[in-house]
Amino acid sequence: MRFFKDLAFALAILLGSTLVQAGAIVSRAVLRGGTISQPTSGATLTPGQEFTFQYLRTNFCNTGYSKISVYLLATQPTASDVSASGTIDNALFSFGDFLYANFGLPPMTTPPPPPATFTAPILSEQDGSELYFAIVESYRSCPPDGHTDFGLSSIPVQYA
Repeated sequence: MRFFKDLAFALAILLGSTLVQAGAIVSRAVLRGGTISQPTSGATLTPGQEFTFQYLRTNFCNTGYSKISVYLLATQPTASDVSASGTIDNALFSFGDFLYANFGLPPMTTPPPPPATFTAPILSEQDGSELYFAIVESYRSCPPDGHTDFGLSSIPVQYA
């Protein structure tokens, strides 16, 4: 019985890698991301002022480093807003890319670890506008074939 399970697994791997190499399958999913602890949902971001940042990452594929990209958007982001490279192209503002070290690995400098605070950008949006603070977390080297998936998290914030 184990032989058949092993054979089925090996065939799935071989067939899957052949289809991926032929361009028939592109493995990319946008999943639920981690938790944005700070700022909190509904918090007010004042242009030019610092706000506290804290994100509890998922590290879905258990990689050594977790890359996140942080954005401010006019509308709530959906999976279709995340590009194949893990960016959100229609964002009002990008705070940049950051890298968490997992499992006690040393931090990297490019991209750097996320800061404890961000400064709210000065935008043309009107005071009192509801915007969305969003994070795309890259899940790299996912089993079984080493593909990359993405996690998307967002919360509404007030811009005033």
